[in-house]
This record gives sequence, structure tokens and C-alpha cells, in this order.
Amino acid sequence: MAGEAQILELLASNFNLIRVYDTLDEKCQVLLDTLRKSGWKRVTLSFLNNKYETKKTLYSGYTNDLIKIAEEKKLNPAKRKELLSSLVERYRLATFYYMPWRDIRARTIVSSGRTTEIPIDAKDQWHPMDLLYAPLYYKARPVAVLTLDGPKEKTTPDKVRMRIPQIIHSTLIQVISEYISQEYFSYSRELKEAIMAKGTIGIIEVSHDGKIKSINLAGEHMLKLRQRNIESHSFLKYFDDRFTKKIAPAFRNVAETLIPEKIASTFLYADGTSKDMVLEYFPQHVLYEYSGMICTISYPEFEDLYKIYGNVVNRLKEMSDTISGDFDEIQRKIVFLLCRQFHFRFPRIYKVSDNKLTLECILSFNEETQDLAFFDHDYNRNSLGATAIIDDETVFATKLDRQIRDIRRIWQKLDTPGAIAIPLHISESVKSVLVCDFLEPVFELDMSKEIIFKYFAMILSMTLKPYFTNK
Repeated sequence: MAGEAQILELLASNFNLIRVYDTLDEKCQVLLDTLRKSGWKRVTLSFLNNKYETKKTLYSGYTNDLIKIAEEKKLNPAKRKELLSSLVERYRLATFYYMPWRDIRARTIVSSGRTTEIPIDAKDQWHPMDLLYAPLYYKARPVAVLTLDGPKEKTTPDKVRMRIPQIIHSTLIQVISEYISQEYFSYSRELKEAIMAKGTIGIIEVSHDGKIKSINLAGEHMLKLRQRNIESHSFLKYFDDRFTKKIAPAFRNVAETLIPEKIASTFLYADGTSKDMVLEYFPQHVLYEYSGMICTISYPEFEDLYKIYGNVVNRLKEMSDTISGDFDEIQRKIVFLLCRQFHFRFPRIYKVSDNKLTLECILSFNEETQDLAFFDHDYNRNSLGATAIIDDETVFATKLDRQIRDIRRIWQKLDTPGAIAIPLHISESVKSVLVCDFLEPVFELDMSKEIIFKYFAMILSMTLKPYFTNK
């Protein structure tokens, strides 16, 4: 083995290096590399699920070819379970198990009955078929196995030689335990974010064996159930057969892959009515060990609504951030923000003349529209701006329209593919409107845009009040 001082120095430097990395794989890989450098040719760490299946293996000291061979020759779950049972207790070496090939019983266990011996030159010589490993437990369950192979001194392990591997083994347990705790918090946060983002209102908690543990009040109402009638029943057997047949494959796939998945299906009520629903499965697990499921339920229309809500919130937040400075500064900031968000141009503000006959252009935010008088026109429904004021709603027109109900000379001057008019509410006596032109010939006025434009109009109207008061 390497010198004691060198090993301690190596351990100290690599333990500090662990803090630099964020992922579990990176932290564990540093420890495996440290262990290998302390005097071993090859080291592996295999993560297990609750069926003793190897879900992932980290390697140190392996070439790509050796990794390929190792992946093809993984221990089957039955053999792995046997090697973690009381059957091998006699081969315990501190926290490790050493199964020497020279021992007939150990050789029988490792090789499933194959007893052909490869000559062993000396009793304390490491044999290529020797097996040295240590399970890593979390709450009494094996979650990983650390395996060492090929001691560089070619001697069999003893308590002195196993001091460094035991330190690394203990550190790996600590790193994995901390990660599992953080992982629980992370999944809890992701679930809450998903519920907030998607408008989910029904939540069913399912145990690792598929039994319903709980359902919230919203879920009961959506499915028209009573809690005492659903708890302890099998999630995939309680509901209507057609509904279950649709949702079951996704449920089983998530339990196997531990990757969240969404499925849409129609729920049939006892009274013969039905309702479209969206179910999303969030697996709960300890590393690669499945421990249960959270199923969220929502209506498809709720998802669309919350997408709109999310879009509006983000846009409005950006608008709210511009509310600083004097009214003139806020006015310019928010108008230019609107133009940037929706690709508008040539913003200008009109008001209805005192005699109610003309729509007068009173403010412009671009050099191309500084000739304010040019944009004055009759106040009637042949004007886009006038129509927005009269109907008190946002209206728009594009070149794709067969007949543009607006002032053609303005369209020709600005060479615009389309225009939009947003009514402003300065006061009961002052009628005003913001008109902008499009950069793109196609525009869709959906619910989220309508909400944003109303909020924008409210802020802009507030900044314009002193302007009209001073006039």
C-alpha cells in the first residue's frame, strides 16, 4: 500500500474536493478515485433498488472495455441478495466482507456451485477471483455496494490494510445519507412548484405497495369520493376499469424509471357522467429505491388557465419593475417595455377633442410620428382608435383583413402590417387611446394579452393624469 503520510495527504485533499462538487455521482467518484489511489487497481460503487437490482454503477480504474464487460456481467438480484444476507456473516472483515477463492464455501457462494480452483501460490496472496465488498445502508436498507479489486501489493486484506477503505466507506455513507435528505426536500419543492404551476387541486398519496394512503379534499370532490371509502384500497383497482386501464401503464413505468410522467384520461362517475382529467405521477424514492407515489389531478382547462396566469404574472412583474422615477420617466419606460414585449412600434396617444368630432394626436414616442397634426382624424368608427374608445376594449387590424377600418394615409406613411388600439381611462371627461403598429403582419389577441394590456393601460393612464390636468 502507499505510504501512511501520502495516504493521509491524499485523503485530506480529496475530502476537501468533495465540497466543490454538487451532484452525488461527482462526490462519490472523488471518493472512489481516492480509494483506488490508496492501493487498489479497480473500485466500483453500485446503487441498488429495493429489488436488489443494480440501477447504476460508478467505476474507478476501469477502461471502457472493462466497463462494458462489467455491465454485461452484473450480479443478478438473487445473487446480490444472497451476498448481503446472514449467509456470508462469517466472512465479515470490519465493515467489509472478504470472500477468498481458496475457501470452498465462499467459492461455492460466489460462483453458484462452481468449484474449479485456480492455483494459489501463497495463503496471503490475493486471488483474481477473490471478492471484497461492503454494503452501504440507509435506514437498515442496502442502497449501494462498494467493491474493491486487485490490491497493488497483491496480498489479502486484513484489519490494518482495511483502515483506509473503512474510512472511505464511512464517508460514502455520510455523503449518500446527506444527499438522500436533500433529495427529499428537492422533490417536495418540485412537487409544490408543479402544483402551483399547473393549477393542480387533487392530490392522492400512494404507498410503495400501491395502496392509497391519503387523498385531499379537492381530490375527493373531483372524483366524488369519500376519504374513508378510498384509503387502504389499491390505487390501480379502486377506480373504473376503463379509467384504470388508461392510467396504469404510466403509473407502473414511473414506479420503475422514477421519472415523473403525465397522462390524460376520462373519468367515469357512478351516475354515468364523465370528465376529462390530467394525472401527473411524482415518484418518491430513496436513491434508486421506489418508496411511493404522489398523484396529482387537474382539469385540462385549468392547465391552460395557469399557463395564461404564469405568462401574465411574468409580464406584469416586468412592468411593475419599471414603476420608478417621475411620471414622464415611468410613461416612457412602460410604453417602450410594451413595444419590446409585443414587437410594437410607433406608439402614440390620442384624445377626443372637446367638440367630440376629432381624434387628436397629443403625444408621440418616435421621430417618425413627431408631426402630431398629421395623425389627427375624424372621431368615428372608421378609426381604429375611436372604435377602441367607443367600445372600451382593445381592438386591432392587419393588412390581412379584407377591409381595413382605419385611416389609410396613416398606414401608408408608417408602412405598417397592422395596428392595435388600447383604450386609456384618464377620467370620466377625458377619452384617450394608445395606438401602436405591429412589426409582424399576424397578431392574436388572447386572454393573457388582454389582461396585460388592461394593467398597462391603468399604469399609463395614471402617468397621463397630470398632463391633462396641466392642459
